[in-house]
Amino acid sequence: RFLMTYQHTIRLEDTDAAGVVYFARLLSICHYAYEAAIAQAGIELAQILAEAELAIPIVEAQIRFFAPLSLGDQITIDVLPSSIDANQFQVDYTIYTLAGKLAGDRPVSQASTHHVCINPKTRRRQPLTPQLTLWVNAPESSAS
Repeated sequence: RFLMTYQHTIRLEDTDAAGVVYFARLLSICHYAYEAAIAQAGIELAQILAEAELAIPIVEAQIRFFAPLSLGDQITIDVLPSSIDANQFQVDYTIYTLAGKLAGDRPVSQASTHHVCINPKTRRRQPLTPQLTLWVNAPESSAS
């Protein structure tokens, strides 16, 4: 499967009143990582949306925190897609502080999103495009 690493620095807008990353913001940051990963695979979201023949909504998302993240923390997110069936896939995200990943420490968070491919006009499931199928079924490799 295709493994891609995305980097992000925690900003003030990512934190809550207690000064730690708000769970919904980290899911948004994971979505940035997902967008970067599919772009790196040559899949153009803007083109998909403009053609209006395909939508890939998230139907389930979960996130688990093992340690807090704060303003200024530099993080890396490992993005790993996997196929569920012909019209759906999952993306797993493993979040580390940059220093922690270099030191071989445990991740600070893990998340996943479950995507279903639909026709945006009929709202019925349809098969993934050939490019998406290749991406979610690619043999294990690494890209940064």
